[in-house]
Amino acid sequence: MLDFLKKHNDVIKARVTTQRRLEHELLQSGIEDPALVTKLAIAGPMTRTDFKYIRRKMRTTLQELNIYKAILEDGKLIHGAFANCTALTSVIIPNWTSEIGKTAFSNCKSLTSFTIPKSVTKIGELAFWCCYNLKSIIIPDAVTELGFRTFNNCYSLTSVTLPSLLVKIGGSAFGNCGSLASIRIPDSVTEIGNGAFAHCTSLDTVRIPKTVTKIGDWAFENCTCPIILDEGNPEYLIHDGKIMTNVAYQIRFGEKL
Repeated sequence: MLDFLKKHNDVIKARVTTQRRLEHELLQSGIEDPALVTKLAIAGPMTRTDFKYIRRKMRTTLQELNIYKAILEDGKLIHGAFANCTALTSVIIPNWTSEIGKTAFSNCKSLTSFTIPKSVTKIGELAFWCCYNLKSIIIPDAVTELGFRTFNNCYSLTSVTLPSLLVKIGGSAFGNCGSLASIRIPDSVTEIGNGAFAHCTSLDTVRIPKTVTKIGDWAFENCTCPIILDEGNPEYLIHDGKIMTNVAYQIRFGEKL
């Protein structure tokens, strides 16, 4: 089996059970060195033990992973599921997944594309942090909040589709996404966190809906693009291309709005 694997580099298929975990399944198939597996498909109930085994034994070698037929506990991709799996280029997860946990794909430097199932309602903090080669992402409409540094340091990210019912963009959610050329902030958003788009130096224009009543410090730091604020915003205005609160404007210029 090992000789065949070395020569053909085929997808290795493993079906885990409550009695036999991924490590035992691979050993049963004659794979004594999991680092030789570059393509893997898993079916059956996956536990923390299986995710830990992947991170411990295949972290720098596994390139393609398909767990579409896996059964995830509570339908959630656990905290740190594939964190630091630096060789992963593609991952397919079940289309009934409800949550992508914190740091699930953190530091997956080689990940180039990923499809978030429409069933996902929550994406945890740092979920895609430092996915340097991730180029585009579509966030499902059921997601209402993006947490701290969700896509921070995704340097190659050029295209992002935000959900139509998004309410909060968390701190540094897209910080240091230097290739991001455009972003449409939905009219449902009420809060943009500290440094949410800091150092997104390629942005062309940013429109802030009048629904946004909280903008954190340095939200658009080092962004040289024009920022357009919808008329009728109760909290903010644009002065000399900078975002100011109505109160700060009154204090600074002594004008009654």
